[in-house]
Amino acid sequence: MPSVFLLRRNRPALLSAQRALFGAPEQDRAMRWTCVGASDRLYEALPRIAELAPDVLACDLRLADGHVLALLQRLSTRPRPRLLLLSSLVDDPLLFEALAAGAQGYWVDAGASAGLVEALTACQGGQAPMSPALARQTLETLGLPRSELLLAHNVAASQDLAPAVPGDIKGLARCEQHLLTLVAQGLLIEEIAQRWQLQVSEIARRLADIYTLLQRRLALRRPQAAGGAVSMKL
Repeated sequence: MPSVFLLRRNRPALLSAQRALFGAPEQDRAMRWTCVGASDRLYEALPRIAELAPDVLACDLRLADGHVLALLQRLSTRPRPRLLLLSSLVDDPLLFEALAAGAQGYWVDAGASAGLVEALTACQGGQAPMSPALARQTLETLGLPRSELLLAHNVAASQDLAPAVPGDIKGLARCEQHLLTLVAQGLLIEEIAQRWQLQVSEIARRLADIYTLLQRRLALRRPQAAGGAVSMKL
């Protein structure tokens, strides 16, 4: 059974998330999670996270004593839990920053933590959502234009593995550029899957891969701080 550590902005949010975990259907083993720890304080939680080594760390963008970017700076590189961002707004400016800095996905809490278990399961399985605003920011950050819509809608676009930038074999592929274009246009993952004749899970997996590529590209642009990231083992 996978494990999660909850970092939420206040006690009521923590209790709501814990109730959602404990209320998951018992008959669905794939949806059952163990909550190994919970806190509303970033610096109080850091040594506990290092000790407990959860599979996923579910964290609000902002906490009582800091924000998620400070958490990312202090997570050791190995072993490192997958990070699921929790936000009340899909257009929070901190959301893109955290995804570009190393988070694996996000979940928008519409209230009562409904859908948290599904979001955790998707994150653990290497799948992620993406909003139109995030898709536009990703294209802009990578210096890519949107594809032609007619081309992006074509089922063959899903298999176009040519580099989006000619000669850049380690960069975004054309199919990923097409995917970002469709998301930026406002299409839902389910609609893209139907147009491309793929499973919804495959589209979500590709979006997660795009976040990883974005993180690698931005990491290459940043000057490495002396000593690197602070290890949680210290």
